[in-house]
Amino acid sequence: MYPCYPCITWTGRVLQISLPTLFHTLLVRVFYQSDSICYTGWCLFIYNLMLCNTQNTLVRRDMMEIRRLLSVCVLCFFLPSLSARHYLRFNADFSYARDFAGAGASAPSSEGMTLADAQAMIGSGKSEALRNSNGFAPGIGIGYRFSYKAFLLDLGIGAEYRNTVNELYPVSNVIAADIDDTGEPYTGRHTWSSRRASLQHAGIHIPLMLGAEIKRFYFLAGLKANIDVWGTSKERGAYSMSAKYDRFMDEWTNVSGHGIVADEPYEASAVAGGTGWNIRACAELGYCFYVSRRHTNSRMSQPRYYAGAFAEYSFAGTSGNYQPLMVGVRLTVLLPFPEPRVCRCLND
Repeated sequence: MYPCYPCITWTGRVLQISLPTLFHTLLVRVFYQSDSICYTGWCLFIYNLMLCNTQNTLVRRDMMEIRRLLSVCVLCFFLPSLSARHYLRFNADFSYARDFAGAGASAPSSEGMTLADAQAMIGSGKSEALRNSNGFAPGIGIGYRFSYKAFLLDLGIGAEYRNTVNELYPVSNVIAADIDDTGEPYTGRHTWSSRRASLQHAGIHIPLMLGAEIKRFYFLAGLKANIDVWGTSKERGAYSMSAKYDRFMDEWTNVSGHGIVADEPYEASAVAGGTGWNIRACAELGYCFYVSRRHTNSRMSQPRYYAGAFAEYSFAGTSGNYQPLMVGVRLTVLLPFPEPRVCRCLND
């Protein structure tokens, strides 16, 4: 029979449900181990009852902070006490990457844009909408996986490198007054077209995944916090310029002697130390393989090998105006933590 304790209290005026107490009730029912867990649950219930009947606002606030801390501490001490499996995880990812324009991105407009602003934007890879984006994103990771029956909990830290080639909108009709190579003033019209940018990012991510493993098939879903610590952008395209002189009626184009060019190839690049952060929704589905060894008949305590497919999409963050989508395969190796040996020796 599983222990149980109340998780709903009546304060005299309102019926209150204690989520931490309810959470621990479910833990006790699913992972029942000993009476000590039951006693812990009753202590949390009594503490919650005191909290519900406390009228002082300041005292109530402090008690709520203490309850949160106690809930985390109980959970941290509770998980290792289960008859579960604990693994050190290593993984390698190979994925197709595609960048989408974020909510703040827009096609560049020449209205009100100065020549200095246009030149600063060319090659930066920022503040623009993307026409098309394709690339790849390999990654590695290390972490901890907790396994109890079918339940899986996975967390850790990893690194990734993302390289995408993006087609960008042209920047056209930027008007600026200048002086040509012969020293004569004119009004120039500048255009950058056929723009293609190679964006490279290196980041560190922290995943938190929950899932299950049933008959060698497994699935995981959760969130991943990613921080881009380094990024570069290299842009190539064609630059054209036309000029209007006050003493001539026609607009001049492609006059190399005056520095007026048409479709001249250009290249611009930029390097950024940190390009922002983002939060990604993650999902993974795959199959696990077991490695047997001669000295044991149990496959559960041996290293496990996984092959799976995963998908990640950024839905929040500050990583410029790009929201990456990655779809690929993941290879994972789980190394079990050492388990204490049980002595089965016969005493004389």
